Amino acid sequence: MFSSKELAPGTIMKLIAAQPHSWGKVEASWHLAVGGAMARLSSPIREADGVIYVRAKDGRVAEQLDLHRRVIEGRLRELLGDAGRTFSVI
Repeated sequence: MFSSKELAPGTIMKLIAAQPHSWGKVEASWHLAVGGAMARLSSPIREADGVIYVRAKDGRVAEQLDLHRRVIEGRLRELLGDAGRTFSVI
């Protein structure tokens, strides 16, 4: 037996990953990759060649994004494939 808290995130990730590539998919993927609190403090502003360019609210947020880069990039690749290989904070 699985709880809905365990089942829902994985199901949502699979649904988003199956959608065609779009800017909405990038935004939703960023939110899922970093979590709600960090998504309120950072946002994707554009993408090019597999790089998602992100604006962070301040330097502390940028540091946290860099600190957790491997986890975030893994989640982005899972959701976006080659379109989300990495991100850059600008």
